[in-house]
Amino acid sequence: MNRWLIYLLEDNEDDIYLIKQFLANYSGRHQFRLKAFKDLSSLKAATQQCYPDILLIDLNLPESTGLNTLVAVKHFVSNTPIIVLTGNSEGEIGEKTIQLGAQDYIPKYELTTSLLTRTIVFSKERFELQRNLENMVVIDKLTMLNNRGSFDNELHKYVQDAIRYNTRFGLLFIDLDNFKTVNDELGHQAGDQLLKSIAAKLKMFRRTSDFVARYGGDEFVIIAPHVSDKQQLAKLTLHKYNLLADSYCIEGNNSQIHEVNLEVSIGAVLFPEDGENESQLINNADAAMYHAKEAGRPFKINS
Repeated sequence: MNRWLIYLLEDNEDDIYLIKQFLANYSGRHQFRLKAFKDLSSLKAATQQCYPDILLIDLNLPESTGLNTLVAVKHFVSNTPIIVLTGNSEGEIGEKTIQLGAQDYIPKYELTTSLLTRTIVFSKERFELQRNLENMVVIDKLTMLNNRGSFDNELHKYVQDAIRYNTRFGLLFIDLDNFKTVNDELGHQAGDQLLKSIAAKLKMFRRTSDFVARYGGDEFVIIAPHVSDKQQLAKLTLHKYNLLADSYCIEGNNSQIHEVNLEVSIGAVLFPEDGENESQLINNADAAMYHAKEAGRPFKINS
């Protein structure tokens, strides 16, 4: 049986009681656990501790009314399907909630156990399907890392946030030095195995806040927030070099096992010192990486 945690944003005690009763009367293949919150601040605090599977919200609260409530909730709840419970009988308000990102809406006067639970289940399924389709667009199929397109979007967001909040972040550009030799001598299947191994390390040993992507071919990039100076950037870059420059066991042509001693070159830059926009950052990180490769050094911090 699936057990789903549901958060309810509702300030009316009678409505809270009714919704609890509707869910308690359900006898299907899911089990629902409901927690109710009467204001935005308590809901936000709860989501920082544990994300719900589904969020039910009333739009009219003492501190927020109408569609502004939905917008406020979406600012701190981004990965949860939202169902709006509205006392407004006009269909237009429901359509607007969908346009603003809600999965569905239910007029309160129509609420029944069947309608509420069916809407919860369908909203959850639609949300998961949509997220899977989005992942197909932003995920590199070979390495299962973020792809170039999602990296470009994420870097733009980081730059805008750093400008707005006067913060810094690092960008690492990683290139596999002898990858072409692996492809030429052991075959493209062996090369793909090596790329998957590198990706697995980058995912397994990343900081929680880091954004890791395959930039293309044998190049990888890392957006590293909470890096405020070149000393921290150098420490992080050295850690990534020691992690990736290693011996890898891969299967080549004719099922033969080969041990590949891989070297990598890394260029590292810091925003905003090393570029005022995305293109400058990437170009400078790429240039630093090539300088390191030409000098036979593991990495170079742009200066």
